[in-house]
Amino acid sequence: MRTVHIVFPVLRGARKFKIEKGRRWSVLEHLILQALAARPRSARELSEDAGGLPRRVIIEAITRLMRAGWVELLSSGSTVVFDATNAGKARSVDQELPSAITPTNKWRSFQIDAYTGAAFRVGDLTTSHYHALPQTTDEQIVHVLDMPTIESEDLSEIFNAIESQDELIVGVHPSATRLSRTNGIVTYHNGVPEGIPSKAPKAFVDFIEREYAKVREVENSLPKPFRQPVAAQPQGKSENSYLFDYTDLILNGKGHEEALSKLIKNADTRILIHSGFVTRNVDAVLPKLLAAAGRSVRIDLFYGQDEEDGSRTSSELAIEHVKKKIAGTGVREMFHIHPFSTESHSKIAIADDRQAGWTAIVGSCNWLAADYTGFDVSVRLRDPRLVGQLLRILGKMAKGRIGVWNDTNVAGLFVLGRSVERLPVKGGRKAEIDLLFTADHAPIVMEAARLAKERVFVLSHQFGIAGRPVTIFPLMDAARSSGIDVSVFYGKPAGKEGATRMTAEELLDLRQRYGESGVKLASVERPRLHAKVLGWDRDDIAITSFNWLSVDPNDQKPLREIGLRIKAGRIAEQFLGDFERAQW
Repeated sequence: MRTVHIVFPVLRGARKFKIEKGRRWSVLEHLILQALAARPRSARELSEDAGGLPRRVIIEAITRLMRAGWVELLSSGSTVVFDATNAGKARSVDQELPSAITPTNKWRSFQIDAYTGAAFRVGDLTTSHYHALPQTTDEQIVHVLDMPTIESEDLSEIFNAIESQDELIVGVHPSATRLSRTNGIVTYHNGVPEGIPSKAPKAFVDFIEREYAKVREVENSLPKPFRQPVAAQPQGKSENSYLFDYTDLILNGKGHEEALSKLIKNADTRILIHSGFVTRNVDAVLPKLLAAAGRSVRIDLFYGQDEEDGSRTSSELAIEHVKKKIAGTGVREMFHIHPFSTESHSKIAIADDRQAGWTAIVGSCNWLAADYTGFDVSVRLRDPRLVGQLLRILGKMAKGRIGVWNDTNVAGLFVLGRSVERLPVKGGRKAEIDLLFTADHAPIVMEAARLAKERVFVLSHQFGIAGRPVTIFPLMDAARSSGIDVSVFYGKPAGKEGATRMTAEELLDLRQRYGESGVKLASVERPRLHAKVLGWDRDDIAITSFNWLSVDPNDQKPLREIGLRIKAGRIAEQFLGDFERAQW
């Protein structure tokens, strides 16, 4: 068996990071302090209360709390118990325990795998310049991968890779220095890999395995790819259980107007809004944003409309209108309006609610363009783990070219997102929730067509030719083969009036032909349908910014469309009933 070298492109860079040094208090330590503030307890009681957590872990946490002067040791007969001091009781009610942190600035180097985005410290990967790479011979095979197209690196991945123990990166100094190109090498000797870092993420390990399997398949003409196990940390299924209740669904225009007003009114320090488009309808939202800015709430506005043949877009013109409106208000410094399009069609609103904590809304509503008279559908997210992910994603959308970190505000979104993700999760009902990105939408239609036992329904703002192979044809095949009920609703035909838009006669003909194949096609004009929803049977639904019936997602940017797939008891059934009642 010949030696195989997998050569892949790597980007290398160095930046000056703002770092806070010092160990932070864990959620467990905070919970122990709260328990002891309620009444004294022994280590055994604390272990039992924590579901059988090892006493060694409990003792280590108590030791740290005692060093801080928040816990003391008491004797109760023959039993040793622990009690919170007065200072500890005062601290126990804080949302976060104060840590002894030392701020510092340090230069750190890093490497990024160009294919998976996995980040590493310099030295973790074996690298070589192109001219020094090994060559294919009778004894070895050199499999060289070309440089892929990279939209933007994920700064949070870099932060995670280069943080040392008891460190937290809280910022990065602006820099326009480009990342340099080199090559990473993983070598397989007799099927055993060398050069995969011990802490490499699963996505990177899987990527290297796939490339090795391709080489072995060609070399040995195997009928199926050979997968050689590698020495990596075992990875279980990712946790996707998050806070959710059916009342977190936001329906129709009035519901969205009220949800945004509440989000803005209750914001404590931050409001972030990403709208696919911006129009003069923003004038209805602007007074509320100005009122929030007047109480020192920082406001970040982003838009996603693409450029139109080099000319200024309608969203850019509307943004100029917003800038003029806030110029003389005295709160201009509280607004940060992103200077260029994110090229994303997604719709996101995020704020730190004074009572509910960090909250996000994701769905179909263009917050800075809507007149709030149509039928939109969005989801309110209350779980900080999901809100933190969305903050990091928003930072990635807004960052621009890879390696250019000259916007401190954008880098701050990665830091903020990581901080929010670490917040404790409140109690309440939960559901299985997965974030959906552009490439996830076509597969989820196939999944619905394959798994549905009773029905599938689709809501889309527009209906056009591009959506047929993505959505219509898989569902048509499912209707024919399994006899499930398939209902498709749209707001209007896609395209401009005339040349590209289907005529009424063409739509009537399609409706008849689809009906013969088991697909019910219906237009919804009252209320004007702008929602983008896919649901099947009783418990599965996907709510997104993606027009299921008019867009082919294959060639789109990874973050162009963002949505949520939710699995919860009777959510699809309840939603379909609410939608049918909403039609006038």
